[in-house]
Amino acid sequence: MNASATDPSTIFYDTQWDNDTYNSSTNSNKTDCTNEYCVSDEDYIAMIEDYIFPSTYEWILIMLHLTVFVVGLVGNALVCVSVYRNHSMRTVTNYFIVNLAVADFMVILICLPPTVLWDVTKTWFFGSITCKLVLYLQNVSVGVSVLTLTFISVDRWYAICHPLSFKSTASRAKTSILLIWLISVLIGLPEAIVLDTRRSLPVDTTYLTDCTHTWSENSTRIYQLFLILVLYVAPFTLMAFTYYQITRVLWNKNIPGASETNHYPSRMCGNKIGNRMGAVRTTSTSCEGQIRSRRKASKMLMAVVVMFSLCYLPVHLINVLRYTVGLPQTPATTVASLMSHWLCYANSAVNPIIYNIMNGKFRKEFKNTFTCQCIKKNRRPCATGTSYLCKYTSTVSHCDKRMHELVNFS
Repeated sequence: MNASATDPSTIFYDTQWDNDTYNSSTNSNKTDCTNEYCVSDEDYIAMIEDYIFPSTYEWILIMLHLTVFVVGLVGNALVCVSVYRNHSMRTVTNYFIVNLAVADFMVILICLPPTVLWDVTKTWFFGSITCKLVLYLQNVSVGVSVLTLTFISVDRWYAICHPLSFKSTASRAKTSILLIWLISVLIGLPEAIVLDTRRSLPVDTTYLTDCTHTWSENSTRIYQLFLILVLYVAPFTLMAFTYYQITRVLWNKNIPGASETNHYPSRMCGNKIGNRMGAVRTTSTSCEGQIRSRRKASKMLMAVVVMFSLCYLPVHLINVLRYTVGLPQTPATTVASLMSHWLCYANSAVNPIIYNIMNGKFRKEFKNTFTCQCIKKNRRPCATGTSYLCKYTSTVSHCDKRMHELVNFS
């Protein structure tokens, strides 16, 4: 996801420049030149400022990043708040989803603003320490996201395909999350050590300063290809296998009650089938609900995985081409690089939208966050003996339920 360095010898070919000034400057004493155009430093810096000023498509890119910034921060914050305030949503899968939201929130808040400025102006303005920190956190976030999705797929695979072999618990999920962060921190550490700022111009200016690696080009190539293998190819190969198996189990079997001759294995459900007709009917209905619920959850998780793979595919393809056969710096490749970089950030904002569309509980909690506000006066009380009141509820029972959630939340 790193931006490529800019070649200062080719940046001004499309820059408007006064020919008289240029000719008079180039006819002056060449021994006094401090730059390749043999103009004064002030004029040279003015040329640079003209060059880095955003073009039309770059203003569009800025607006796209601004949209991702707002949607991503609000959406991922809503995910965390929804799981925190609703105890029924504190499931193993949702712990991983919250971990994914935290990583996305972090990268949008800390990494997006400086990197969009870097992409547009071709200049790193924020110094060496921030260069190391921002790109390091960006890599850590990518690692956390990929590994979280991988752990979710493995957890769902065990729960659905091998329910008797492994028991998923909240404590194991929390341990897995700590392991995910530890692995991600270690994977990104080498790059943080070798990243530094480098000036590209002969004059004393911050413009066109790059944040780049200080080790050899071959070392950069090996490390970047290693990241692509470890954080993209291998995880998504594993996830493709697990979700293929999950799909076979959930969709290639009949739901209990749908057929009298081909019942779904009772191990897929949380209770055993009884001998009495009433028990069989109750268990069949319960099992049917569990399977349908798992199908919906699997669809949502597969949508998250597919979106992640699609959003990160362009940037990985560009990096593979750049570090293997070489990628020429042309206007087309520059635009492709910028858009692929934006897609990586867009992925951090799209997950809450997927949850809102495909998960009723998240959709309900998102709505409640915006529509239900409890105040201390001027409204009908939600429960006897309390001063909290609910603005939007129309029935006492629903209001009592929201009060119970708010008491637990506080």
